[in-house]
Amino acid sequence: MNRVGRLPALFFGLLVRAVRIVPGRTAVAISVCALCALVMPAAAQAYVECGSPAGPADNVTATNVSCEDARSFARKVASRHVTRSQSITLPGWHKYHARIRRVGGEYDVRATRADKVIRFQYRSGGSPGRSCDPNYAGACLRPNAYDYDCAGGSGDGPYYTGFVRVVGDDHYDLDRDGDGTACEV
Repeated sequence: MNRVGRLPALFFGLLVRAVRIVPGRTAVAISVCALCALVMPAAAQAYVECGSPAGPADNVTATNVSCEDARSFARKVASRHVTRSQSITLPGWHKYHARIRRVGGEYDVRATRADKVIRFQYRSGGSPGRSCDPNYAGACLRPNAYDYDCAGGSGDGPYYTGFVRVVGDDHYDLDRDGDGTACEV
């Protein structure tokens, strides 16, 4: 019986034998079968590669959404320059919850609604000649830095900043109390 958990077909065969061999234990065998069905993982839904639409969105993938709709959604969300996680409702669409993370110089967007998932990346268009992280105001933080800490704090850098306002996603975790003001003196 130590092979029971390995293959569902083998388990089913053993279950049928257990029912035939020990009729008084049918309920126990069926309970074990029900438990096995709960433990076995369900089939995962695969992402479909939908390409890159015209505009700022790239690498669009979708689950349970047509590629045409996924590219349209990605193009519209990216053109709005959404930079923090929030609920998004576009005209003609149901509400989606978008989890947005800053990765390097791009935003990674994962929008979900029930079993529907649309994922894409986009680069926020900043002003030419100046490259500052758009999530912070009051100081120019490098957008591709992997870490910033508050000057005079206990952080280990490599970059430090003084007072800044958080206007998007606080991916450097500078605003510890969540009031929108970071690195307060």
